[in-house]
Amino acid sequence: MSLITACPACQTQFEVTDEQLQAYAGKVRCGECDHVFDAGSHLLSSLTPLLPAADTTEVASDAAVYFKVSAEAAQSDNTAAVPDFSLRPDLPLDDVLSTPLHAEGADSEPVIPAFLRDISLADERPVPVESAASQRVFLALAGALLLLLGLQLTYFSRTSLAATYPQTKPLLLALCKPLHCDISVPREIAQLTIDDADIQEHKERQGVLIFSSVLMNHGSVAQAYPTVELTLTNTADEPVLRKTLVPSEYLPASIKVADGLAPQQEQAVKTLLGVDEKLVTGFRVAIAY
Repeated sequence: MSLITACPACQTQFEVTDEQLQAYAGKVRCGECDHVFDAGSHLLSSLTPLLPAADTTEVASDAAVYFKVSAEAAQSDNTAAVPDFSLRPDLPLDDVLSTPLHAEGADSEPVIPAFLRDISLADERPVPVESAASQRVFLALAGALLLLLGLQLTYFSRTSLAATYPQTKPLLLALCKPLHCDISVPREIAQLTIDDADIQEHKERQGVLIFSSVLMNHGSVAQAYPTVELTLTNTADEPVLRKTLVPSEYLPASIKVADGLAPQQEQAVKTLLGVDEKLVTGFRVAIAY
């Protein structure tokens, strides 16, 4: 008995028989667009017009070509044995259908492309050859770098080291001699303050003012004597005289400037200024290095 089915992809109509439908559970391939579909699910009623009468004989004669079934598609329902691949149609099957289909719920391993399967996971880099001599060279270089780093730290912190640890000063002086460097007294301006500043007229000399103050060291090590910046102002708070005093100008002659101001000590500051005292009504004082 001949039946009529239509391809759902291109709507091409064909004649099929019960034997052809039962051969592979109704799976057929369209001869026009190569689409595989279930012919039994797309049967047409007898009222549906068939192809033109002139072409009916030709379609019927080519039915064997139009309804060759993909063996892989038939295996998905597990209802038929694997067909002979020598009877495969002239048109190649899709790559998707050539892959065996698994039943739902079955575990399947991912398909790894060939170019990934060829990659070796082993590290092909040459293994570095380690010997006792190379290890000794490495240790020697590391020791030399550490020594150089220690010398650099000692050089740049020599002043604070000599002030904090006076017993190291002779050694530091010996190290500085070939390098033509010196070890001075630390200069940390934050450790110093100047207080009790005052300006008085000289009792015996006309046009001379006496500036006096007290310089204090609050640190734990001696600090170098700073410069004293003194600014005299008039009634409008405008500068009349600005002078920078170095230690030798404001310290007594008996003080050894190179030793610095001892820790937790204070030193009197005094100097004479020649200026018309009538123009001076105020002053400002600061210290700096």
